[in-house]
Amino acid sequence: MAAMVASRCHAKARRLLGCVVTAAIVAAQVAAVSFALGVRSASSMTVATLKEKLREKGLPTSGLKAVLVKRLQEAESEGLSGGYSRLTVAQLKAKCSELGLSKLGRKADLVARLEDAASEVNPKDAAAAAGFSVGDKVMALFEEEEEEYEALVQCDNGDETYLISWTEDGFEHTQKAENMRLLKRAERDFGFSAGNKVEGLYHEDNVWYPARVKCINESGTYTIIWEDGAEYEIEEQDLKPAAPLISLADLQPRQRFSGLLKPWFTYEGEEHVFKEGDKVQAFYEDDQDYYEATVQKDHGDGTFLVSWDGDGEEHVAKRTQLKLLRLAELDEGSKVEVLVESVMTDKDGQQKLFLATVEDKIGLKEPRRKVDLSGFEENQWLSGKVSRILPFGAFVQVTSPEGESAEGLLHIREIREGFIANLEDELGLGQHIKVRVKYLNKDEGVLQLSMME
Repeated sequence: MAAMVASRCHAKARRLLGCVVTAAIVAAQVAAVSFALGVRSASSMTVATLKEKLREKGLPTSGLKAVLVKRLQEAESEGLSGGYSRLTVAQLKAKCSELGLSKLGRKADLVARLEDAASEVNPKDAAAAAGFSVGDKVMALFEEEEEEYEALVQCDNGDETYLISWTEDGFEHTQKAENMRLLKRAERDFGFSAGNKVEGLYHEDNVWYPARVKCINESGTYTIIWEDGAEYEIEEQDLKPAAPLISLADLQPRQRFSGLLKPWFTYEGEEHVFKEGDKVQAFYEDDQDYYEATVQKDHGDGTFLVSWDGDGEEHVAKRTQLKLLRLAELDEGSKVEVLVESVMTDKDGQQKLFLATVEDKIGLKEPRRKVDLSGFEENQWLSGKVSRILPFGAFVQVTSPEGESAEGLLHIREIREGFIANLEDELGLGQHIKVRVKYLNKDEGVLQLSMME
């Protein structure tokens, strides 16, 4: 009997010892996992957040981000070396609050809750490790202010940086992944990113035109920029990748090719003689704007009968109020034999191919379009319509008292007194404004405008 009792006591002691060893192993594993999570979370914090955490622990806040991260990691590793059981109830509740866990219960409940959380991979950490996707909503560091602001991911640059747009003002910013944290995953996969070259369906014409993606909107639509600089909001179903670019490396002047043409390189001489069937843009005085039309008749007195493409209504326009879009014989969609006029590379590295049907014009520069300013005088006040907005100013379409229309430059310094940071805060495309003729050179066709006395 005594031997049996002794045997049971020894077995019980071995079980207790095994439990102690197992508990020690678990505590070590929990500490290791918690430390690893702490390392990842510290690296993803902003500089401002790191400094706040260090101040809470009574530690120095000087130094670069890498120094702050290391200091915080060392402090947190020391705090977790003995497991959560060594923390006070107040510290445990603060940790629960930080991780979004319940703070109710006794100390043992808080410890168990934190250990359970530490044994699982934090979804936010997993999302960050997987990178960000186009359309994700994030908080990103604005370095100049050392503050985080909400933004939308526009493009993955492929080098652990992302193009984002701030939710507040839409401005773009390139940010490192380490200075971003996920708020909300995009609800769907986007087929295009900011900067992609695409073709967009313009519903008013039911025609696909080349464009570039400017940004993705919070609503899930895209803002694209047509080749003329105008912006357009569009659904993804109305976008398609741009046609593959043809390699230009082997193209030479006078080489035979098929493609699109600039109007000036399709007719002989410097000025085109408008004829029936020509596609043009004609100026409509009531709207102070140009609309597409087709030439119906040359009156022989410098005026032409045109019909608007939109509604078929007829209108009489002066020659100076017409801009050629396409010759009558070059019907849309027709294939023509052309020659390479020139190959140029833009500042952004994009190559452009210019074509011609008139061989004699190859190598020549397209002359500046002659503008009739005979009806304008300096210091005249005119009604105008904003036709183009550029960073340095706007072009305004104006009409003289005699009915001649012209486009003049309104420099940003001529809008009002004082500094203007963003021109679009002052003027809108299509806006009607009052302007004064500040400078006029009728021989050169130069018209400069002002909104100030």
